[in-house]
Amino acid sequence: MKVPLPTLEVLERTRRGESVDAADIAALVNAWTTGAASDAQMAAWCATAGLRGVPYESSLAVVRTLLAGGDRLELARLGPTADIRSAGGVGDSALVIAASCLASAGGVIVASTGAHSIAHVGGVLDALDAIPGMQAAMDVEQWVLQARDTGIVIAEPGDRLVPGERRLASLRDATATAEGDAMVAIAAATRAISGGAAAVALAVPGGAGALLPDMDHAHAAGDLAQRLGAEWNRVVAAVPSERGVPMGGVAGHVLEVREAFAVLRGEGDAALADAACTLAAAALGAAGIEGDADEVRRMVRDGRGAATAERWVAAQGGDPAVVDHPDLLPTAAIRGPVVATRSGTVSDVDGGAVGVAARWLGAGRLDPGQSIDPLAGVEVVVRTGGAVSEGDVLAIVHGSDQWLVDRGMAIVAEAIVVDD
Repeated sequence: MKVPLPTLEVLERTRRGESVDAADIAALVNAWTTGAASDAQMAAWCATAGLRGVPYESSLAVVRTLLAGGDRLELARLGPTADIRSAGGVGDSALVIAASCLASAGGVIVASTGAHSIAHVGGVLDALDAIPGMQAAMDVEQWVLQARDTGIVIAEPGDRLVPGERRLASLRDATATAEGDAMVAIAAATRAISGGAAAVALAVPGGAGALLPDMDHAHAAGDLAQRLGAEWNRVVAAVPSERGVPMGGVAGHVLEVREAFAVLRGEGDAALADAACTLAAAALGAAGIEGDADEVRRMVRDGRGAATAERWVAAQGGDPAVVDHPDLLPTAAIRGPVVATRSGTVSDVDGGAVGVAARWLGAGRLDPGQSIDPLAGVEVVVRTGGAVSEGDVLAIVHGSDQWLVDRGMAIVAEAIVVDD
């Protein structure tokens, strides 16, 4: 029987680009989850893995080890089930829309463990926490019962499912090691596999406003997630998309929820609506149920998606009236307008910089002990190609601290380019 390499030697070989057996990578992850290896050592491996990539067998070994550290659900007895999730992008409110419409389709249950914010991109669990009264965490028994009885649940199902993956996500967030095709795919696949849904629709954004820098990396991460999911009989439909600008023009949890509900009311951003409908249609296909993006759009137009969102919010303790009445959603204490200093045309909105500004404002974490501010964020009110005049409002920065709002305004002012 082969003796695993010491953790330090695994790190040294990985840094030099030398081959390391998948069993040794599994031993490293197991040592970290059991306390034999330190957070510093695991962060060092994540950093190198993000830069150099991870071979498939090693990625599979990481997923297996993380899954072995907790329980894993199988929801086949409930009927067709689907998970809606994202690999990480600025303004991921499409998940809320897609999940509401998918659960309206009939014949499929939406059951997702969601994810929290990481780096400069948001997480659907933090977005749900922005809804008054809504609980984005529950024990696993409640999670399964809500999936069965309500037909939709997106929540953190207690500590029993993949505690190592949640700890790893926090470590990657705290040590700036969130990026990398393999790390992104491993995180998404591990969460999806543990949740037990047979079908998974995975939005994989690439570009400045995403964890993945471009579409080549988005396709690579999506392909890897599909291969990993198939090992546990999960049908993963990866949906790569360009994410240069914030989806729906917003970054920040309550702002993203507000925009998602606007789409479900038949209002809101058209590009966001299209992205959500495409994602929901992919989930239907992965679950083996007939339906396309046009059918999902009809669910928006006839109100089925909004009605399901109300039922979902109420089931998790929230006020369902917020779907039709956005004024019931809380707002930040301070709003700072970013105005155009010249007349011209908006030639670029840097989604990554907008996400960074939102993190500074409190929508993400700059310190591991920092609490998320669900009301903080950035609302971009112009679109690329639009004409503006000097003094026009380009964006509104939302926050609770004047210094942070000023800092966010400075970042956003640089992110929006106006040319003659």
